[in-house]
Amino acid sequence: MKRDLQALEGVVYMVGLASGAALLVSLGLLVARWRMGTVRARRFVLRGDEGQPIAQLVQGPNGGELELRDAAGELTAVLGSGLKLCDRSGRVRTDLRLESDKAPLLELYDERGEVRAGFSLSEDGAGSLAFYDETGRPRAGLGSGHTGAMRLSFFDKQGRMRLQSGIEDEETPSFKLYDDQGEIRATLSVRAADGMTLLEMRDQDGRTRSIVGVLEEGIAWLGVLDEEQRFRAGLGAPTGGNPRLDFYDEDGETRASLRIDNQGRFKTDPDS
Repeated sequence: MKRDLQALEGVVYMVGLASGAALLVSLGLLVARWRMGTVRARRFVLRGDEGQPIAQLVQGPNGGELELRDAAGELTAVLGSGLKLCDRSGRVRTDLRLESDKAPLLELYDERGEVRAGFSLSEDGAGSLAFYDETGRPRAGLGSGHTGAMRLSFFDKQGRMRLQSGIEDEETPSFKLYDDQGEIRATLSVRAADGMTLLEMRDQDGRTRSIVGVLEEGIAWLGVLDEEQRFRAGLGAPTGGNPRLDFYDEDGETRASLRIDNQGRFKTDPDS
């Protein structure tokens, strides 16, 4: 019996020795893998004092993702191909990422998951800010052009532009109105080159049919154009002068004029 116990103790000792050696080998392999950067796992979980997960490194659809959770275990942020911030229900409310062309994009979502605002920057440095309705359709946007232009645009429910204002590439402030087909129907601008203020009104085909403005010489003027964009009539009032109404032929030549002389009398000039 005594020999049996001694034999059993020897077996237990050998098993313990082997287990300890195996543990040391495993730890050694783990340390070696850490040193060589070859530790592999499907996920790494960091737990809080009460055992709840507060961070998790997992494989996402676009590579590795780091999930961060609050003290209650609710998902609050995901860092991977971009940065996503979530509300208490786990819905994404903010998404910062790089697009396929490596341009940064920041989007903000409502509680239903619909995008409501977005800010982007193109490769050439042009920035844009967009606002969306409750269905995710763009309704307003603020954007910069390639040569310093800045425009504020408004869209209808079908996504068609209806109003745009801003400073054009030539440093010309402008205000444009569009019809329900997306065609410009009126444009108000102040030209930077000569300071002329012009209001242009167009027909359904986008052709300018009338122009109202103050010209470079200070003349208040109204011009009427035909379908071929030719001036056919003009009414002007120069600074300190008398108003005059002119009619033009298809070649732009004045064919008739009606004016007021210095005595306040109407004068009709004959055909030239």
